[in-house]
Amino acid sequence: MSAVGWRGLTRGIRAAGETHRSRTPGCARPCHAAVKQLMTTRVRPQRARHRTGRRALRGLSCTPIRAAPVNPQGREVMRKLSCSLCALLVVSLLCAAIATASEPREVTFRTFDNVTLSADYHEPKAADPHGAPIAILLHMYRVDRTSYRTLVGPLHEAGFAVLALDLRGHGKSATPELRKRVEARDPKLCEEMHQDLRAAYDWLAQQPGVDRARFALVGASIGCSVALRYAVEDKSVDAIVCLSPGPKYLGLDVTGELPKLRGRKLWFVSPQKERADAESLAKLTEGVEVKVVPGDAHGTDLFGQVNGLEQQIAEYLKRAVGAPSDAIVYGSIRGEVYHLPGAGWIEQIKPTNLRHYSSAHEAEARGLRAAKSRGPQDKPPTKTP
Repeated sequence: MSAVGWRGLTRGIRAAGETHRSRTPGCARPCHAAVKQLMTTRVRPQRARHRTGRRALRGLSCTPIRAAPVNPQGREVMRKLSCSLCALLVVSLLCAAIATASEPREVTFRTFDNVTLSADYHEPKAADPHGAPIAILLHMYRVDRTSYRTLVGPLHEAGFAVLALDLRGHGKSATPELRKRVEARDPKLCEEMHQDLRAAYDWLAQQPGVDRARFALVGASIGCSVALRYAVEDKSVDAIVCLSPGPKYLGLDVTGELPKLRGRKLWFVSPQKERADAESLAKLTEGVEVKVVPGDAHGTDLFGQVNGLEQQIAEYLKRAVGAPSDAIVYGSIRGEVYHLPGAGWIEQIKPTNLRHYSSAHEAEARGLRAAKSRGPQDKPPTKTP
């Protein structure tokens, strides 16, 4: 570009209203600074390697561009332009953050007692030969799975396959009859919710690309109680995050169940006013961390008041479930023993009862013992009279 052309371009920019004396709003300062730097930078072309290139560069003017005062109308135009550019940048960043979570796939499945449940499934973000760890999210009473929408992204970025479930009587898992039971605060309804979690696991375990040996739960309020009671039955649960846990929500007592939890990692998050409940429950079992947060929000409402809580949960669960394992052992949800890979007993376990553990040590830490034989063929023959 010739010197005349370059100076003409700078005059056009100055005419648009840029001036080093303009009053720039705070939201536009980053954009203003970038434009100002561009307009006041001395161009220092590198020495051309060829004679023709050096002759061409002599025509360029390297005089620094100096901003000149302009009329108020020009400053207003540039202020609006700067604000618009900053707003566009913010929107772009937000869109990029939202895009980190996979687009959910709405799924349905049935429980053992014939209740149809609805859930959002977020598939693993990348293929892994070991499979992705799994996380099931359980909401509060009289809300639904959308209460976890801000947690899904961080969990997905941490590598989890995520299933956000509508418990029976809530969201899209509600029938007129179940809604009436929810409104009536029927304690038997909460007792039945462990079947919802069991059905959710059975569905999730059949999905490609998941690692059943790394299994986490997140519960809020009554969802905490459902998660804790289920984990007593299913020893393959590695970690549970509880938002606002309580001893007896809607008649669902967990104080007698917590001492049965062994070899798990639990994180209780409570506001200051609910601190006593969280700390009293933590004393009933091992491996519990308690985090007390400011404010008075309850359950998933903490997401709007505790800065960075979603990211902290994702990081905690990623550490808690651990790395993929090459030493997986197997057991039945109804059994007290575990089996090594290739054992004939594994084939005898009903698929919906089969559970995976990262190691023999993990299984033993949760109360299981090694099987005495590898399969029916190894059993000593029964004596006949």
